[in-house]
Amino acid sequence: MKPRYHTMYAGERGFSLVEILVAMVIALIGMLVIFQSFDTFEAQKRTTTSATDAQESGLMALNAIERDVRLAGYGLFYNNQLVCNRMNVWTGTAALQVPLMPVMITDGGTGSDMIVTSYSTSAFGSLPAQLLLDTTTSAQPLQVNNATRTAGFSVSNMLLVANPTLGRNCTRLQVSGTTLAADGGSLTIATASATAAPANPPAATNLFATAPNPVASYGNSPAEPSIVINMGAFTRNQFSVVINASNRDGELQQLDMTNASATSVTLASGIVNMQAQLGVSAAATTQEINNWVNPTGTWAPTAISIADIGRVKAIRVAIVSRSSQMERTTTMSSGNVTSTCTTPVGTVNNGPCAWDDTGTTAAPQIDLSGDTNWQRYRYRVYETIIPIRNVMWQTF
Repeated sequence: MKPRYHTMYAGERGFSLVEILVAMVIALIGMLVIFQSFDTFEAQKRTTTSATDAQESGLMALNAIERDVRLAGYGLFYNNQLVCNRMNVWTGTAALQVPLMPVMITDGGTGSDMIVTSYSTSAFGSLPAQLLLDTTTSAQPLQVNNATRTAGFSVSNMLLVANPTLGRNCTRLQVSGTTLAADGGSLTIATASATAAPANPPAATNLFATAPNPVASYGNSPAEPSIVINMGAFTRNQFSVVINASNRDGELQQLDMTNASATSVTLASGIVNMQAQLGVSAAATTQEINNWVNPTGTWAPTAISIADIGRVKAIRVAIVSRSSQMERTTTMSSGNVTSTCTTPVGTVNNGPCAWDDTGTTAAPQIDLSGDTNWQRYRYRVYETIIPIRNVMWQTF
């Protein structure tokens, strides 16, 4: 018998092993191209997104500082002069003397600078009340003139007791109670230490006597009048950049320095550096800024004189924000973005430059080299000049 043979049509034939292997190679190449393209575009998207986040953080940080600086100095002037440049305060545990000025900048060396703004939050901050009786201790009640009915003090209001004519330290106290005279012409303000007035020291502690420059008393001489200023909540905000030691990322934080128990609040993340300078005029009576100085030497908060504080008409601030995306390679080498930046006067920055400078006004140095991977990030610098309006409005 003849064996049977099945006829196999061409359409019924399968792939050969060689064809399958070739198809697999082509498919793998296609997959590699697709994933490579996806990875490239995904990296670009992450870079763009992180750059946008850095931009928003920088703008928010700059806006928060600018808003406070524009209010700085309200309530700190009397008869066109700063009431004092040192303030005696009770921290809850000790009596201290601290510098006081509308905008105080502390130089951070190779790190970030720190900015402190001070101003009254009371509608009566610009209307000090004159002291009617000599006051020799901080526990003694303050009797002030209310003839014009402007002594609007309430319990828990912060006070500044000052004698601008004699140039004495101010003393910060807090209202624990008030008594209005029968004829309404005077107001007696109690400053006893109590729950409603935690800024006041115990009766045994005379805050006026705070070293190193104690105040014997605040007198009521018409020629050398002492005044009591209603500071309301007395805003003293500290703005600083705090760096996370683990990833070297940073935050702009705000701290209420009036409240000894306050904790810092994060205003913007991704902020890795802040630099600031004082804009000073030739004299307090002029408004034109002729120089920008770092807050060091005679311009440091602990050394600056009352006369020189009147010359500080503005500050300029540079905020450095960093993208959250660490690049695979050094983005700031080989001309990809920027390398170390050198200012016109030759200052070399390990990071971006703050602003253009001149021979007499050098821009501050920005140093990001504390992070060994600092060149693998992208940075944005936001800068502005902020006038200190409550200083410029004084005629001195």
